[in-house]
Amino acid sequence: MTNNRIYRGVPVENTETVLNSIMWPRDSYCEPFSNDSVPREHWDSLLATLNEKGHGTFGSDHERARRMRYEDGATINPFDDLSEQTTGPWGLDIIPFPISEQEWNGIESGIKQRANLLEQVLADTYGPQNLLKSGQIGSELYFANSSFLRACHNIQPSGNRYLTFYAADLYRAPDGQFRVLRDYGANPTGIGYALENRIVMSRLFSKLYHKSNIRRLAPFFKAFNKALMQRLSLKKDDPGIVLLTPGPNNPFYFEHALLSRYLGYPLVEGQDLTVRNGKVFLKKLTGLELVEAVFRQIDDQSCDPFTLRRTNLTGVAGLIQVCRENNIDIVNPVGAGFIDTPALQCFLPQLSTSLLGEELLLKNRPGWWCGDQNSLSYVERNLAHMEMGSAMAHEKYAKDADVPCEKINKEPYKYMAWEPIQPSSVPAWNGDEIAASRVIFRVFACGVENGFSVMPGGLAISGQRTDTLLGSSPEKLMSKDILVFSEEPVEPFSMMAGLTSIPSFKRNSDLPNRVADNLLWLGRYLERAEGTVRLLRAAYNYLSGEDEPDEVPELTFLLSILQERRIIPPIEKDQHGDIAEARLYLSLEAALFDEEKDGSVISILNMVRKVAYSVRDRLSIDSGRVINRLERFRGGYHEDPLDKLDETLFTLSAFSGLAMESMTRGMGWRFMDMGRRIERAINITFLIRTALPLVCNDSYNTLQALLRVSDSLMTYRGRYRSTFQLSPVMDLLLADEGNPKSLAFQFCKLAEHVEHLPQEDQRRFASKEERIALEMLTSVRLLNLAELQCQVEGGVTISKDIPKFLDNIELQLKEFSQHVTAHYLTRVPATPHYGLISRGSVV
Repeated sequence: MTNNRIYRGVPVENTETVLNSIMWPRDSYCEPFSNDSVPREHWDSLLATLNEKGHGTFGSDHERARRMRYEDGATINPFDDLSEQTTGPWGLDIIPFPISEQEWNGIESGIKQRANLLEQVLADTYGPQNLLKSGQIGSELYFANSSFLRACHNIQPSGNRYLTFYAADLYRAPDGQFRVLRDYGANPTGIGYALENRIVMSRLFSKLYHKSNIRRLAPFFKAFNKALMQRLSLKKDDPGIVLLTPGPNNPFYFEHALLSRYLGYPLVEGQDLTVRNGKVFLKKLTGLELVEAVFRQIDDQSCDPFTLRRTNLTGVAGLIQVCRENNIDIVNPVGAGFIDTPALQCFLPQLSTSLLGEELLLKNRPGWWCGDQNSLSYVERNLAHMEMGSAMAHEKYAKDADVPCEKINKEPYKYMAWEPIQPSSVPAWNGDEIAASRVIFRVFACGVENGFSVMPGGLAISGQRTDTLLGSSPEKLMSKDILVFSEEPVEPFSMMAGLTSIPSFKRNSDLPNRVADNLLWLGRYLERAEGTVRLLRAAYNYLSGEDEPDEVPELTFLLSILQERRIIPPIEKDQHGDIAEARLYLSLEAALFDEEKDGSVISILNMVRKVAYSVRDRLSIDSGRVINRLERFRGGYHEDPLDKLDETLFTLSAFSGLAMESMTRGMGWRFMDMGRRIERAINITFLIRTALPLVCNDSYNTLQALLRVSDSLMTYRGRYRSTFQLSPVMDLLLADEGNPKSLAFQFCKLAEHVEHLPQEDQRRFASKEERIALEMLTSVRLLNLAELQCQVEGGVTISKDIPKFLDNIELQLKEFSQHVTAHYLTRVPATPHYGLISRGSVV
């Protein structure tokens, strides 16, 4: 069959050919085709694009989308079964989900009406409670429901808006009508993933997005920000709005970081905020900064561990009292999770009539609350055909878990029964071919001045089976970009449009203490990783030659360092006193790939990625992509270790180059660079301490190996065209302020950084950390390097000045690090970072 017509200027021919092999389920609505197998009009331009691409490109497009999401950092699929350790990266189906303007107008009207109704329910729930008193809502939904927060009663939010951000899951029933599956009011998730999907898909299908009138997402975010500013009467150019996240361990952290960057709200955790005198403040290096609004990404019960008696510390102690005093705007107000209660849906049709004077435009999924006697009787008669679940939370019981009538009758208010559903079917690319898949989609709305604004699109979630979409199957879920077509041309739109003028220039930026702490340790972990990689690369380079390990004199120094740092165990000898080569290679492989081993390359790289992920909103997009590439180090026992080490060193160097050339010299850069300088000074001190006892026996090979792992070998050869000698080597590694790998260079940088750190007020004397940095720099400048090596009877000895100097430097580095932490970073709890100087001592 051929279907020839013109749609929005795009010729549509043979539109069914791309999908002609799909077996569509008979029990569901087919989204792309009508009953007579004719493509629906709003699918025409998409089908034409798919035909033009052809089956041969779907695999490569799928891989491109995967690579783009990976580079952006979308490395976790939050809609998978997160109890499974095999959860994969965020899955994006390369076939979008189009919706006609007419259908979307109906959805939009229904969502606006529903959000308005639910806001009135919340206003009554936390206000006069007339619906409870009149019996229009069952009392169990209040007093047996953990989503109803008694502590929030009689709190009036800013602008009297009880619901400022709302989401609903919809599905299309077999009759073609859209129904509501779930409501979300506490902290609706997925909006950031919808934005990420649009970014990726607009690159894959650029011609389709350019030629078709697809409504943009940016105006919704603009309306969200404008409404927040209006509610608070914020007219200044730098409002105190923050985005509160549970932290990098949350599966939705990628979304939080993306929204923070896109909306321009600082990304903060609970430990970054404090309540003082009835107001919320952000703890920064320069002091406390007033917070006027919080876009929260944590659930209701975690918002205030003090008032709600919660053990987790993701929230802010005292936050509810600040809300009660009307000194802050929370999006959504704490307690809005009450509308997430599944049983509440059963009351909405009647409430819509009584509160709004109109019927619900979007019907609910057919369901019955067992707390109502008539509904309970109906459920008992039809239990075999029902799906049972919790009435108070989005929680579905497994199919094989029978819920007997006796158990339901004992506490009927705890149970909901639903009619099984069959969501509509869409084409989806499963990695090998196009197949039919079930789909639900999440739409978002925000409170604006005259009601609600709905995002034109949203997040479609697809799976091969219905139980997958309802959360009772561990099968992998995918997402789709939702395309809402418009009959009118769509104008370009930017989030930056309409911003007020800037009254003054800003040259420096402040940052929260937690961020400074993490950036400091990011610098340390990066330098520690680079030092360990150089050390192991040197060892493998010496072992890859023609000589046996015992015949390579430089290995004595390298293996001594690895053993002293406990990266490898003591070297075993065979019966002839030679190095057991097989055991040595196993130890070195473990030093590379054993994730359980402290000090292994992969364990340090994991820490780099973890800390970088926690401050991803502070890193450039390119820097984040470079950090993501460190994940390639995983596995690899069968690969050439030198290739792995070279690639990793190249990646680390790329990040260092971006940090040097791209980061502004603000507080973030200074703390990260301080971390690098501290760790590099520790490493240099350790290397020289280990090398000195060996110089007496084998000066040439030990010094050569020392220069190699210090990345100063070429510098020495270019400067001194002679054999390796101790005094010039020590001058290069200790006192040369022009060598980026020397101790003096590190101390110069540390002294410079601490001078620029924020100070509370004018002071007459230098801070403790400034004095220590100056003392370290002065001590290395006063070193007498002319007579380090002395000829004595029976051989060569080393002056005692250097070991004594190194001992003192170790102590001063430890003290310097402690004072920087105490002075600037003590407003946050102790971080799980640790630092090795030598011999197990900790900075």
